[in-house]
Amino acid sequence: MNILHIISSRGWGGAENSAAYLAKTQIEHGNNAYFFIHSFNGKLSNVLNSVNVPYFSAIDPERKNVFALRKIIGVCRRHKIDVIHTHLATGCYLGVIAGKRLGIPVISRINTYCGYPYYALADRLLFISDDLKNYFIEDYFRTESFLNYKPGFIENLVNGLFGFKFSRPDLNEIISKSGKAYDTLPDRFSDYNKKAEGYEGFFNIGITGRLTVEKGQQYLIEALELLSKETKAAEAVKETDRGAGRRNPLLAGKPVMLHIVGSGKNEKNLLKQTSDKKLQNSVKFWGYQSDVRPFINMFDIAVSYATKEVFGLNNIEYMLMKKPCVSADSGGMPELYGDTGILAKPDNPYALKEAFKKYANDPGLMKQESEKGRERAVRLFNSEKIYNDTIKEYDLGIAHTKHIKEKI
Repeated sequence: MNILHIISSRGWGGAENSAAYLAKTQIEHGNNAYFFIHSFNGKLSNVLNSVNVPYFSAIDPERKNVFALRKIIGVCRRHKIDVIHTHLATGCYLGVIAGKRLGIPVISRINTYCGYPYYALADRLLFISDDLKNYFIEDYFRTESFLNYKPGFIENLVNGLFGFKFSRPDLNEIISKSGKAYDTLPDRFSDYNKKAEGYEGFFNIGITGRLTVEKGQQYLIEALELLSKETKAAEAVKETDRGAGRRNPLLAGKPVMLHIVGSGKNEKNLLKQTSDKKLQNSVKFWGYQSDVRPFINMFDIAVSYATKEVFGLNNIEYMLMKKPCVSADSGGMPELYGDTGILAKPDNPYALKEAFKKYANDPGLMKQESEKGRERAVRLFNSEKIYNDTIKEYDLGIAHTKHIKEKI
């Protein structure tokens, strides 16, 4: 099978990560998988190069980009593409226009709670969690903004140039072509032993991912402050270059160190919050890391506390690396974790603090949850299973396209 993945973002996150390794797995199974990406997405191009996935690119391949559409159509014809697999909203637009133009089935992977009308026009909608699927079916595809959507003037011109007319399907058709396949990760997150050094004397709590308000790092800092207030009478930490002369909160008889791994637009606010609360000696900002494994391996507790996370690949990374996890009890997290880990009330630093204490006071629970999490991740989110689930969705998308052609 010849597969073209389209993702037009400039950044790097879970969608790009999972898509790249899905393509790698597809190639390993004898398929030809290609990518169409933004010319300025250096992180994604580096990863695709490292896993030997060929790609094509264009500058600003966003909506209404005629040149990007022409290039995609050319790639599809030249490489005899059987399936177009889109990721994120603008990738969906490009894929839908190209797919309808050429009669190629389009599978749109949806991994955010942001509605987008062109999703409904794909031949198969691939959601990454039941909560996300329910949001679109029960909410977005019933909203006035979707039901009354009409392309603007320029969009109509571009669509017309490629012989495409926006025609909204009814809800029953959308439901009939809605499926699910989880995200996946490379095997390198299993059986990894290297660990970031220098923090062996601390109880290490860590979080990885983009630094944005939605990801919730600010609540970890607030939870640390609450813990510090509870333990302000604790014995001062032995003078080190990370805690000279300061009193630190304790867990399991050790000073706590909060590790924030990642970069993003909220970094300055988080640094200021840490300084205002006088927690500089208890919080370590690591910035963007191309390989987060040594840091996760160093964590005693791994945290994912987004306001409403659809899925979150960092959660699977934690589980595969056998870390006891704390996550927000919202979005797709209950489905992802099942009966493993601790799900804490979202946007609630007190609940976070209590979760940290629950783990720290019960080493047996930490071991039990880390082992259960690893078993669940290996069973449900392995690359072989996700590959097979995705191929089944491709077959359904191909069948849908064939049905539409027969009707015409």
